[in-house]
Amino acid sequence: MHRISATPGGLNQSEGLFFLEQTPAPFVLITAADTDIQTLAAVVPKLPNQFPEIRVANLLQLQQQVSIDDYGEQVLESAQIIVLRLIGGSSYWAYGLEVVQEIVQRNGTNLIVMPGDDGLDLDLISKSTVSPEIVQKIWQYFQEGGTENFLNALQFIADISLSTAFNPPPPQSVPRVGLYQGLGTGDWGLGTGKNTQLPITNYPFPKVGILFYRAHYLAGNTKVIDALCNALIDKNLQPVPVFVSSLREPGVSDQLCELFGFKDEKIKGGETPPLQADHVSLLMNTTSFSLASLETETPQTELWEKLNVPVLQVILCASSVEQWESESQGLTPRDIAINVALPEVDGRIISRAVSFKTLQTRNNKLETDVVVYEPVSDRIQFVSQLAANWVRLRVKPPQERRIALILANYPNTNGRLANGVGLDTPASCVEILKALKLAGYELGTTCSERSRSIPETGDELIQILTSSVTNDPEGKDWKPINQSLSAAEYQNYFSTIPEIIQKQIIERWGLDFDFAQSKASAENFSQSPITISGIQFGNIFVGIQPSRGYDLDPSLNYHAPDLEPTHNYLAFYYWVRESFQTDAIVHVGKHGNLEWLPGKSVALSNTCYPEIAFGPMPHLYPFIVNDPGEGSQAKRRAQAVIIDHLTPPMTRAELYGPLQQVENLIDEYYEAESLDPSRLPTIRDRIQELVIKENLYKDLGITNPQDIANFETLILNSLDGYLCELKEAQIRDGLHIFGQCPQGTQ
Repeated sequence: MHRISATPGGLNQSEGLFFLEQTPAPFVLITAADTDIQTLAAVVPKLPNQFPEIRVANLLQLQQQVSIDDYGEQVLESAQIIVLRLIGGSSYWAYGLEVVQEIVQRNGTNLIVMPGDDGLDLDLISKSTVSPEIVQKIWQYFQEGGTENFLNALQFIADISLSTAFNPPPPQSVPRVGLYQGLGTGDWGLGTGKNTQLPITNYPFPKVGILFYRAHYLAGNTKVIDALCNALIDKNLQPVPVFVSSLREPGVSDQLCELFGFKDEKIKGGETPPLQADHVSLLMNTTSFSLASLETETPQTELWEKLNVPVLQVILCASSVEQWESESQGLTPRDIAINVALPEVDGRIISRAVSFKTLQTRNNKLETDVVVYEPVSDRIQFVSQLAANWVRLRVKPPQERRIALILANYPNTNGRLANGVGLDTPASCVEILKALKLAGYELGTTCSERSRSIPETGDELIQILTSSVTNDPEGKDWKPINQSLSAAEYQNYFSTIPEIIQKQIIERWGLDFDFAQSKASAENFSQSPITISGIQFGNIFVGIQPSRGYDLDPSLNYHAPDLEPTHNYLAFYYWVRESFQTDAIVHVGKHGNLEWLPGKSVALSNTCYPEIAFGPMPHLYPFIVNDPGEGSQAKRRAQAVIIDHLTPPMTRAELYGPLQQVENLIDEYYEAESLDPSRLPTIRDRIQELVIKENLYKDLGITNPQDIANFETLILNSLDGYLCELKEAQIRDGLHIFGQCPQGTQ
């Protein structure tokens, strides 16, 4: 066993062996909240001179049994007071709590155990050695928060446990919800670009709400919020940053609606009032967990329904930036659970991690590191641009919006064009086009510069698409090209992506767009224009997603995690974003290949291929409802809004061909047993012949065909039941059409 150098500052120590080294003190406080530690560090200078020494430990640094045992021996054994602030109940730190209770019982130490959140956990409180009323009062000090309440809490605990006489005042109420106007460590202005603060209501641009925890506000840990506000201002958006204790706290929803401009507006007839000038157009949420409660019959998402705006989940990562950069997973399991998986229950749009924990200072009196959330500039810019793009989509009138509908194509032949699982993708695309036209979108001329109405059927759409160049190699040399990207423009774009990505793509695919040359012989980029497969209907582009390159190298797999996309692939999405200037992209049907490109699993960086190809685009994705696992890839890696569609209608499989013949012979056999036994050998021989010919004996678990001679015991009794199971099995009946309820025979 060795003591190793560990990343300081309350970071998640999920790998290696970590020992938290402190000297003993009479007063020990263990918490999972970095904001608690930040506030306690601010309180220390205000403590009376006679106040006993205090040590503070971050619970995330006490996750391994051996490290808990070591800390118990070195520090807790000498303590007179132990205070635990636990989030998630006693089971979250079960072994640690067990060790603490053994020490308390052995030494007569005062133990105070309380929840670290707004839920008053009576089971947790019962682990304390003082009365529940006292624990509840201490919990109120911490829940109200702020330096004065924390100072008074420490003095109150000392009075109870050490017989001191500080006599602090009771917990002081602090607003649970409030508007943040740069009163923390940050300093940002509104509207002028200067270091001033103007009333939020006077700002002329669209509003974007920002939600963050009240604990960060009280601890002054607002640098990341300031960065988000500044980035929004740079994009001509008005930030409305609001701190909140918890989204689930009673009364909070109404206050948030008022601050975000939705005062006194009620949902009537299932519809939300239209967006007004004082409403936020989008909400950036940095809080963890979900508002929806899965334990109730209804999900309790009234707040989101009232706001009726896109909600971006902006991740404040609990790890260091070095951990994030080095991990292919992107986030720790804890971060994924509370900042991704649970927020997905609310339907939030998963964006990026914009800040990471970093050491601010070492507090020598508490013998602990004080960490803060340090924003990362390019992640802030990505998320703020994503917010700006969603706002732009919302404020644009429908007739000016430009939308790209992308159809999957795997394998890359025309026979597999628009092949969404369980979805009649061509017909669904036509229905989407019709719905867009009905909603006021402009669907006028195609790229061929001649007027053409939108297709009436899926077959007609496929005919239009395949009449020009597609991914299918056949016809590439003679079919017309509807749109293309010049080699010069692609080269300019390619030079802007990270150098490591340029190197990887060139090593894999060389410099030639059409791959006519070998990688070794191509010393310069091809000067041929890059074909963009698809067709334009006015402001709507129906495109064919390019391959990742598996068609060029048969050894590669559609889901290969390390297969870099081709030049043509990057050019396609660049053209959609920059040349066509789409406002949003819709991938129609499960599933395309964008979400399977190399990169982190979640919390992507600027060197992850889905981000390089797709950028900060609003993304919608009709996806079959029975495969949430693969849908989550698109949500987490390409900020997709999954729009679930029904599976195809189900029907009985029935029997056909030889299987139907076998069933008829079995019925005939049973009938002959009572009416004409002389026919049984003939029927038996015919059944045996079909069972061997169709290999049905293998389905019945018979390995040797000779065993079929024992017809009565091994075949007839089980064969009839097996055929009934096949006949009654539920199978898909046709394909679902997006936006339509199944009707009649499919």
